[in-house]
This record gives sequence, structure tokens and C-alpha cells, in this order.
Amino acid sequence: MKRIISKSKRALAAAIVMAAATVLCAAQAPKPASKSLVIKGKTPISKEVLKVKLPRAYETKLSNGMQVIVLESHKLPTFAMQMVVLSGGLADPADQHGAAQATSASLREGTKTRTSKQIAEQVDSLGASLSATSGLSSINSLVSASGLTDNFDQIMELFADVILNPSFPADELNKFKTRALAQLRAQRAQPGFLANEMFNKVMYGSHPASRISLAADEIQRLTPEVLQKFHAIHYKPNNAIFAIVGDVKPAEIVAKLEKTFGSWQRGDVPPTNIPKVSETSAAKIYVINRVPSVQTNLTLGNLSIERTDPDYYALRVMDQVVGGGASARLFLNLREDKGYTYGAYSGFSAFKYRGTFRADTQVRTEVTKGSMDELMYEIKRIRDEKVEPEEFDRAKRTIIGGFALQLESPPQLVNNIITQKLYGLPADYWDTYTLKIAAITPDDVQRVAKKYLDLGHLQIIAVGDASKIADMLKQYGTVEIYDSEGKPVKSS
Repeated sequence: MKRIISKSKRALAAAIVMAAATVLCAAQAPKPASKSLVIKGKTPISKEVLKVKLPRAYETKLSNGMQVIVLESHKLPTFAMQMVVLSGGLADPADQHGAAQATSASLREGTKTRTSKQIAEQVDSLGASLSATSGLSSINSLVSASGLTDNFDQIMELFADVILNPSFPADELNKFKTRALAQLRAQRAQPGFLANEMFNKVMYGSHPASRISLAADEIQRLTPEVLQKFHAIHYKPNNAIFAIVGDVKPAEIVAKLEKTFGSWQRGDVPPTNIPKVSETSAAKIYVINRVPSVQTNLTLGNLSIERTDPDYYALRVMDQVVGGGASARLFLNLREDKGYTYGAYSGFSAFKYRGTFRADTQVRTEVTKGSMDELMYEIKRIRDEKVEPEEFDRAKRTIIGGFALQLESPPQLVNNIITQKLYGLPADYWDTYTLKIAAITPDDVQRVAKKYLDLGHLQIIAVGDASKIADMLKQYGTVEIYDSEGKPVKSS
């Protein structure tokens, strides 16, 4: 097994070099004169490269139901571990948005036996890291720690203490709320935040996935009791996955986990009910008036798919062709060819609910219309024209090369395993990932482009000086104007 893995990794490393050479060629290519830019540097994908057999992690369950994943990696005397609690912002009570986020953020701010300062000092003295996070629309909360193997026992003690015994001190929660309110005010001055806020609102409506930040009154309603209740209900061993990668032995880890977490009592955890995402309204343009802005942030997109949808692979390739990097169409067109912007990219997401496909760029106000013309040109082009073989192969090589890089990162390998668990993907999902990417055809890409880049429901967000850009955008549909608080100003 070890010899086979090494062979695969050497082949994949060669693929990385080839992919990097391709990107380098693209970066050094002369400025294109037209949309029919051709980049040289094509390198074939070896079939051997695609036969990935990833290292297998040891998996078991503790007597209290906690799932355990251990991946040995003995290159360095270090480790990284995570406790994935299978409840995140989507499990927030309807009247207590932010409960999961504030709970995770407060875990290391004090326990029954340690203050926030003591925890910070002990983490520093061990040369370790310890953090916790959750998102407003996430399906899980995450506690992470890392350090030297020699310090494992001390770090594990701290790690377990913040998970099992948080005290949620009121003074630390007040500091969290003060920071959150200050951040909320600062975000209103950032065009990127305003664009993201409106985009999620338009895509998801009243769905909880629409939230990217808390409102001031929601922040004020957070109390130690709210956090204690969320922790008591959701932080249970039978609702958690422990994962570790590093210079460790499974038998030793399991024994330490039984000693540390064995008395953690299982309990009934209410399921997280994720509402179905409704289709968006007819195509519309939302202008967020930001005066005196000298640039326009443009975002346009559609709903995409859920993570387990079989179209995931074809959409992944389509996204790479359209805007996956500096060799993709949006960048080459809007930056290299037209000189409208420093960058233009697309992004594709998929979750337990429908994600989105979106394209983004920031341009000078005077070229807003020209930029919109080119964004729309590329959206229509991927729908109407089959991708040429050379460009198509380059996109797939970039994806496969990027995946190959992950094999050199044990923490990323563990993250892949957790992703497979969270979304209920097949056990061989990552073993066959490159093969499935390689099997995508230009016909597949055009099919999903037509299916998911729905011009009739394409939503366009523009953040800039409305007096200068609203008329430029009218040709693309009904324009609605909002202020920086997200409140409608007028329609035209």
C-alpha cells in the first residue's frame, strides 16, 4: 500500500509541476488582442495520475457515540485536531440568531477552572493554537487545536476543557458584542460587504442561508444563558466528530479520548431542519447607492445545486473555465484584454441546501457598462458555445493539479474526510474525484451552463454611485435602488 501511494504521489507531483508550468505560461503570455485568446502550454493528463488511492484514516466510535478519525502522518512531530459539532448557525433558535456563532466564539473565553487570560497564556506557553468558530448559515461548529506532539497531553487538556466546561462569562460576552457591533458599523462602509449582503438576500430570501451578519438588535439579545442553552443542547458526543492528523498512533489516541471524553454524556439532539431554497424572482438589477464611489462592484449569479447533486463535477469544471483563476475567461477578458479591472472571477458553492454560482469584479465607474457587457458576454458564451479542447483541458488540469496539492497537506486530507462525512458522500468519493473530473466533457459543461446559468433569473448586484450607473444598467432589466442600509430608495 505504501509503495503504491508513493508512486501515485510522485505522479501527482509531476502533474502539479505541469499545471504550474501551464499557469506560468499563461501569466507570461502576451496581452491578448481579442476574445479568441489562445494560451499555449498544454500538457496531457496521465491516466496514472488519475488513479488516486488516498491514505486511509483509522475510524472508530467511543462508547458515548463520538466519532473518531485518526490519520497518521509522521513527517513532523506535530499534530492538528478538530472537534466538529454537527450543529451550526442553521440550528439557531428562530428568535436567537447568532447563538451558535457566539457560543463557539466564547468557548475559550473562560471555563470552570480557567479564565480567558489563563487559557491564552497556556496556549502561548505551549506554542500551540486553539480556536473555535461557527457561521450563521453553517451546518456545524468547529473547535481546532494544533501543536507539538510532545505537548499533546497539555494541549488536549485545554482543548477538552473549553469544549466540556465553558463558563460563558458575561464580561467576555459583552466584549464579543462590542466587537460585533463595531464590525457591523465598519461593514457598512465596505462595498464588498454590501454586495454580498444583497446577493445572499436576493438568492435566499427568508431562508437562513441569506444571513451573512447579525443585526444590532440580534447581537444585543445574546446572553450567557442563550449560549449555555445552545451548548447544553448541541455539544454532545453523539453529535460530534473528533479528527486528528499528525505524528500520533490510533490506539494511543483512542485511549486518551476515552479517558478525556469518556464521561461526556450523550443526549438527544434536535435535528437541524434546513428549509428548501425557493427559486429566485425574475432577473433584476439591484443598485446599492454608495456616494461618492469612484468604482462599481458588480456581482451577478444564479442558484446552483446541493452538494450531493451529480452535476457537481460538471459545474466545477464550468466554473473553472469561466472564472476560476488568472487563466480563466473573466480574468483574460476584463483585465488582460479590456483593462477594466485588477481581477474578475467566478465562484461556485454547494451545500446541504442549494449554493450559488456567481461572478464578481470591481471596476472604475466609467466602465461599468462595458464591464457588464463583457460579464454578460461570458455568461452567454459558456451557454451558447462548446468550450474548445485546449481551454477545456487546461481547466481540468488546473482542478486536478490543485487536488494533487492537497495530498501533500494532511490537514486538508482530514478536511476532505470530514466533508465526506458531513454530506454523506460515498466512501470512495475522493479516490474517484479526479477520474470524475477527467470524465467531464464539453457537452456536459454546456448542458449545466444552460441549466444553471438561467438568464431569466439572473440577479445582478451593483454597488456604486447610482446617479452615474443606474442608467447604464437599465438595458439589462428592471433597476431597483437601495441605500447602504439595504432599504429601497426607488425603482425605475
